[in-house]
Amino acid sequence: MEPCELISIDKTEALLKGYLPYLVGGLAGMLVAILLSSLLTLTGTPQLILFALLPAAGGAVAERVAQRRSGNP
Repeated sequence: MEPCELISIDKTEALLKGYLPYLVGGLAGMLVAILLSSLLTLTGTPQLILFALLPAAGGAVAERVAQRRSGNP
């Protein structure tokens, strides 16, 4: 591999590692949404809102926690 290809791969890996906390939080939010939807037997608009908000909120919270633990503001 050429040196410029290695730099490109390193930047891509660093970028993907930065998204990992958000993806994990989004997955956790989706699992909570599925659990709540099945427990409360939600259908229609309430279920749609639940599936829209919880993954995004879970991702945001997980990303914020990861940033605080790493010392980045």
